[in-house]
Amino acid sequence: MRKEVTLAKSYQQIQLENISLESDFAKIFENTLEEAGGQLVNPQINSKKTAYNTASTKVIINSLRVGKRVVAYTRERKARIYLVFLKLEYTIQSKNRQKQPKQNLSLDKTFIYDVNFALGKAEEEKQIRNGLYAEAARLILLYLQYSNKQLLK
Repeated sequence: MRKEVTLAKSYQQIQLENISLESDFAKIFENTLEEAGGQLVNPQINSKKTAYNTASTKVIINSLRVGKRVVAYTRERKARIYLVFLKLEYTIQSKNRQKQPKQNLSLDKTFIYDVNFALGKAEEEKQIRNGLYAEAARLILLYLQYSNKQLLK
């Protein structure tokens, strides 16, 4: 069972950096953040000064790589099983707290491909990618939740 995220007040205003807010990851991160009681601050809507003052926390995406690779073949040497993966490196920066060290996430999921049922496989692969984005967003928020508890000790 997945643990629900409860963010401290200091982490409820978050700004994403180094990634387009129109990307699938940013949209899914925003939804996950809203479910946890937070809000994604868009620096393009607010002036730069206002955005920095509003966003108590920045999640800086240093690198985000999503892809797939073949992990099994059929007897006819056709791809049968793919591994869809996500590799994410990010840094958290909060007001009045020192910059935290870089964090790395690696997530993956297998994807069975059947040439007889090729229709709809692209959509299924997209859903798997979006699931990886959602899990990465949830893990980032859990990291924030946990790091706040550690600072309070």
